Amino acid sequence: MTTTNHKNTHKVSIFDRVQTLLDEGRPSDALKLIDHPGQTSASMKNAQAVCLLRLGKVQEAISLLRDITFQGFVCIPSDTPVVYQANFITAMLMANHKDSIFDIIDRLDDRQHPAVAKIKATIEKWEKSLNTFQKLLYKMGIYPKKAILIDFPPGELE
Repeated sequence: MTTTNHKNTHKVSIFDRVQTLLDEGRPSDALKLIDHPGQTSASMKNAQAVCLLRLGKVQEAISLLRDITFQGFVCIPSDTPVVYQANFITAMLMANHKDSIFDIIDRLDDRQHPAVAKIKATIEKWEKSLNTFQKLLYKMGIYPKKAILIDFPPGELE
C-alpha cells in the first residue's frame, strides 16, 4: 500500500510540475518531463496532448485525445472526463474541423468545467462574426470555412 501512495505522490508531483511549466509558457519542457515509455494512462496522454496543442502540433494532439475521449468507441462513453472532451474540441477547432464538435459541445454544460465555458464563448464570438449567408449555412448544419480562433491557452490538465 505504501508503494501505491508513493506512486500517487509521484504522479501528483509530475502533474504539478507540468502545470507549472505550462503556466511558464514552457510546453516543450513539460512534454519532455512526461514523454517517456510507459506513460500510457489517460491522464498522462491528456497531459501530452495539452503540451502538443501548446506547441502547435495539433494533429498529434488530436490523435492522443481521440484515443482517450472515444476509448475505442464510435460515440463518447458517458464516463469520459469532461476535460478530455473539451481538449478534443479545442484541438479540432485548432485544426478547423468543425463538423464533429458541435454535437459534443452541445451536450456539455458550462458548469462542468471552465474550459467548456471558454470554448462556448469562443464559438459565440465566431457566430457573431459570420455574415448573413454564413449564418444561414451554419444554421443548416453547413459550417463556413472561416476558422474559429482560439483566444486562450489551449488544453487543460484537469
